[in-house]
Amino acid sequence: MYEINNMKLRYTLIGVLCFSINIVLQAQQMSREYMQWMDTHNPLTKPDTEYGKRLEKLTGHIKEVDGLKVNFGVYEVVDVNAFACGDGSVRICAGLMDIMTDDEVMAVVGHEIGHVIHTDSKDAMKSAYLRSAVKNAAGAASSTVSKLTDSELGAMAEALAGAQYSQKQETEADDYGFEFSIKHNLDPYAMYNALNKLLELSADAPKESKFQKMFSSHPDTAKRVARAKEKADEYMKNKQ
Repeated sequence: MYEINNMKLRYTLIGVLCFSINIVLQAQQMSREYMQWMDTHNPLTKPDTEYGKRLEKLTGHIKEVDGLKVNFGVYEVVDVNAFACGDGSVRICAGLMDIMTDDEVMAVVGHEIGHVIHTDSKDAMKSAYLRSAVKNAAGAASSTVSKLTDSELGAMAEALAGAQYSQKQETEADDYGFEFSIKHNLDPYAMYNALNKLLELSADAPKESKFQKMFSSHPDTAKRVARAKEKADEYMKNKQ
């Protein structure tokens, strides 16, 4: 009886492992397909434009971050936003570049890459995958990874737009953005200044505006702003 139960347990564990591996594979493939969809459905700036030249100046020398091969792009949209995906794609909206200095833009980039390094983005992708109901339970447990349709990717994009990171995840990403800034010889206060600008913008934005809804998904922003300043103050104090 023990041997039979032990065998059942072994098969159960193998099943769980296979399911987990498949979910990881799905997340990797979904990241690639999602970014292809996003780049198709948003105006990606050309290299010879003002945004393209500025992007090259800021990121042209960055090919890899902590083992993650990265690629950068700018969406010529008014949204004040940026994001990074598990496949290493980093996208910055023109609206954010318009209101921020070079160092502030890069601090935000570091923050978003931090979410990927800490696997927050992968977890959000998997959650969006489930929330958008783009696959049924049988498909999720399948040994094969099928290609998502255009409508499924659209549903996932909508679900990801409403994704919310925890306070811990945001704080860790802020710290990563700060360290990223220091590593690249940027203003130690860049993360603080970027967060402060976003906080001020959210205060002035109409309650039901897209920006207000987007920024409300970042918890306790005022505390994060204060914490970012404290980190910069401490760094400058220790540097003297």
